[in-house]
Amino acid sequence: MRCRDYPVLLLAAAVLTAPRWACADQQGATKLGEVVVTATKTEVSSADAPAAVSVVTAGDIQDMNVHSADEALTYLPGVYATRTGGHEPSVMSTNVMLRGIPDYSRTLVLVNGQPLNDPYIGAVTWESVPPETIDRIEVVPGPFSSLYGGSAMGGVINIITKVPARREALAKVGYGTGGLKSGTFVYQNRISALGLMFNYGYQQSDGYVESQVVRAPSGPGGTPVSGGQATTDPYGNPAYLIGDKGRTPWDSRNVGLNLYLDLPHQARLSFSASRFTYDKGWDRFHSYLRDAAGNPVSSGNVTLSGSGDNLALSQSLFLQGPNPKVQNRYGLEYNTPLGHGASLKAEFSYLDIPTYDYVIPWSGATYDGGGPGSRLHRPNSELSGSLQLSLPIAERHFLVAGVSAGKRKIETYTYAVSDWRNVDDTGVTQNRTAGEDRTYALFLQDEFYLSQRLTAYLGGRYDAWSSDGFIEQLKAPAYRNDYASRSQTHFSPKASLVYRPAPSTTLRASVGTAFHAPNLRDTFGWWTPASGKTYIPNPDLKPETVTSWEAGAEQRFGATLLRATYYENRLHDLIYRTEDATTQSVANAGAALVRGIELELRRAFAGGLSAFVNYTYNDARITSNPANPATEGKRMTGTPRNMLNVGMEGKRGPWSGSLTGHYVGKVYGNDQNLDTVDGVFGSYDPYFVVNAKAAYQVSKAVALSLALDNLLDRDYYQGSYNIPQGRAWYGEMDVRF
Repeated sequence: MRCRDYPVLLLAAAVLTAPRWACADQQGATKLGEVVVTATKTEVSSADAPAAVSVVTAGDIQDMNVHSADEALTYLPGVYATRTGGHEPSVMSTNVMLRGIPDYSRTLVLVNGQPLNDPYIGAVTWESVPPETIDRIEVVPGPFSSLYGGSAMGGVINIITKVPARREALAKVGYGTGGLKSGTFVYQNRISALGLMFNYGYQQSDGYVESQVVRAPSGPGGTPVSGGQATTDPYGNPAYLIGDKGRTPWDSRNVGLNLYLDLPHQARLSFSASRFTYDKGWDRFHSYLRDAAGNPVSSGNVTLSGSGDNLALSQSLFLQGPNPKVQNRYGLEYNTPLGHGASLKAEFSYLDIPTYDYVIPWSGATYDGGGPGSRLHRPNSELSGSLQLSLPIAERHFLVAGVSAGKRKIETYTYAVSDWRNVDDTGVTQNRTAGEDRTYALFLQDEFYLSQRLTAYLGGRYDAWSSDGFIEQLKAPAYRNDYASRSQTHFSPKASLVYRPAPSTTLRASVGTAFHAPNLRDTFGWWTPASGKTYIPNPDLKPETVTSWEAGAEQRFGATLLRATYYENRLHDLIYRTEDATTQSVANAGAALVRGIELELRRAFAGGLSAFVNYTYNDARITSNPANPATEGKRMTGTPRNMLNVGMEGKRGPWSGSLTGHYVGKVYGNDQNLDTVDGVFGSYDPYFVVNAKAAYQVSKAVALSLALDNLLDRDYYQGSYNIPQGRAWYGEMDVRF
C-alpha cells in the first residue's frame, strides 16, 4: 500500500486531541527550556538562544529504538535523515541535512565541539558515538559559519557525551529481525578528581535485500527465459525486474575511552579516544530468470518469453563488493574559569580514517569464481584545534572571541584487482591522487543586552582557506598534474535579535552568511572504474556561500511549547555535479533558493506522558545553472518538500515506551525532476512509517524492551542502493550494576 500526502494530516490530530490532563510533571516542564551551548558557544537557555534549538536527551534516546545518534534526529523539525535499513552502520549511505540544504558536508556535526564530518566527502560515522554514552544532542538550524566556519551552511549538530558522576556499569544484549545481534558494555566511574568512561560495542547482522537488479531491453536475442517482471525505471522507460543482489551481511565494533580530570581553580582537562571498525560482506544473489529446464540464468543474451524483448546480462550486475571502514578519533579539551564570569577553552582533535574502501566487480566477474574488479582505497585525516575566550565587557556585553585552525588530507588509489572478493588486494594501480586544504580563522561574537527583554547577537568570522595536490594516471596514457597552492578568504557575519516580551514568549530574527569549502573528493578524489562512470574532480573549485535570514516565535503555555519559524537560504557558487554517458564532473555552476516553514507543538502531560507534532515545508529550487539551464526552476535533488512527525512518549510505573509516525514527501534524484514514477526500483517514494517501543523495568537493575520498526510494513523505494527494510522487531535486555 502506497502512502499519499493527504492522510498524513489526520495523524497530526493525534497530538492535538490527546487528553489534556490537569498538570504536567516537573520533568516535562523543565525540558521545554533547557540550557544549551551550541548556538552561542556559551551556556544559554534555549528560550534565549538566537535560533530554534532542538534537544534530544538521553531519556529520548532510551525511549526509541536508536542504534546510532542520527536515528534519534529523525523526528525533529527541519531535519531530513536518510540511511540504509536494518540499523546498518553508515559509510556513505547515511545523510542528515537541515533546512533543505542537501549533502552530508553542508551540515556540521560535532562531538563535544569537535568535528565528526570526514575529510573525504563530509560523511559522518554516527555509530562511532554509542547512544549509551550520549547525554544530549543539540541541533541548531541555520547558517553558523560566524562561529564554526565551513560546513555549517545548514546548521550545526553537537553530540554531547555524559560526564561520569559516580560508578555505574551497563551491559546490553539484543537480537532482532535479520539476525541482528548487538552487545554493549559501558563502565563509568568517578575517582576523586578523575572521571572515566569506557565503552565497547559489537553488532552483527545477516542483512536483508537492499538492492534489486533491473535491466532495460537491449542487445541481440538469445536463450529463451521466463521470470522477468515488467516494470519501468523512475523516468517511465520500460524495464524488467530480473533479480536482486542478495543479503548484505555486516558487523561492526566500537571501543572508546573518555577521561575527565578536575584541576585546581575549577579547571578541567578531558581526553577522548575511540576506534570504530565496519565490514560489509556479500551473500549469494538471486536471478528470477529461468531457462526451459528451470535453471537460473544470470549471464549472456536472453529473450524474454511473452514479450519477446531481449536483455544483455553479465553476472557482475548481480554482485556487490565489500565495503570496509576503520575510523580512529582523538580529542583533547581544556577549560578553565578566569574569574568575573570569564573563561578560556582550548580544543584539539584528530580524525584518522586509514580504511575507507569500496570494491566494484567488473564485467566477467562471478560469485563463485571471483574475477576482476576495481577497488577504491581512500585514506584521509583531519587535524583541528581552537582557542576560545569568553568574558563579560561592562554590564551589557558578553564577548566570545577565538582562533581556530584545521588541516584536512586525503589520498585515493584505484586498483585493478584480480579477485573482487579480496578486500586487501592492491593489484595494479590505475591512478592515484592526493590533496589537502588548510583553514585558519578568527571569530568574534558580542551578546549585547539592549534592554531587559531585548538581546542582540552580533558576530563574524574571517576564514583563510588554501588547497593544493596532484592527480596522476598510471595506466596508459600515463600523466601527472600538480596543482600549486591556491587560496581564498571569506568573512561570515551574522546578526540576531531575541525579544522576550513575556517570560513565556520568545521572538527571534537573524540574518547572516556562511561558506562551505569544497570536499576534497570534489577537488582531488579521482576514480576511474572499468565499468560505470569516471569521476573527474575539479581542483579549481571555490567555496560555496549562502545568505540566510529567518524569523520565528516561541510560546510556552505551562507544559506546552509552540514554535513557528520562516526562513530563506540563498546559495551561490553551488557546487554542482554534471554527467554524460561516461563521466561525472563538478563545477561552481549553480545558485539556489530555499524557502521554508517549521511548525512545532510539544506538550507534557501528567503521569509521565508527552506528545509532539511538527511539520516542515521546504521549497528548494535551482535558480541559476549555466552548466545545465534545463534545471533552472526545478526542485533541488535530495530534498523533500513536506515532512511531518507525530508521536507520544510515556512512562508509568515500570512501563515506558514511544509510538511515533514519520512522513517524508516526494524527493527527486534527477536534477531536471524527470524521475516522476514512484513504486519502482530507483525511485524516491513518499512514505509514512510508524515505529514503536515498549520497555518494562523488571527490577532496579534489569529492564526488558521490544521495538517494532515500520509497524505497518510499508513497501517503498529510496533510490538505487537503499530499499528500506519491512516490518522488523528488536528485543533487548539492559542490566545496570
